Amino acid sequence: MPNVSEDALLKMKDYIRDRNNPTRLSMVELVARYVMEDLDDIASEDKEEALVLTRFHLSTDRGIEDMKTLYPDAAAWVDEGGLESSIMETK
Repeated sequence: MPNVSEDALLKMKDYIRDRNNPTRLSMVELVARYVMEDLDDIASEDKEEALVLTRFHLSTDRGIEDMKTLYPDAAAWVDEGGLESSIMETK
């Protein structure tokens, strides 16, 4: 059961899209999926909500610092094939 209203999620998605240029948006997506990799025990509908919340946080001024810290690990995770399995789980 979702914890955030659909309206709030739509506003967050708009903020994410408007706040990030295409390059930064791809970085946000990569880091968000990396962070979500550890959340195997939550339901798939909750994972999508958590993914939006993570993308939103990484798009904020405070989240930029977290993204800078996590990006090298996320890039290494992609090199190890982590992103492919993450994408398959959310389909």
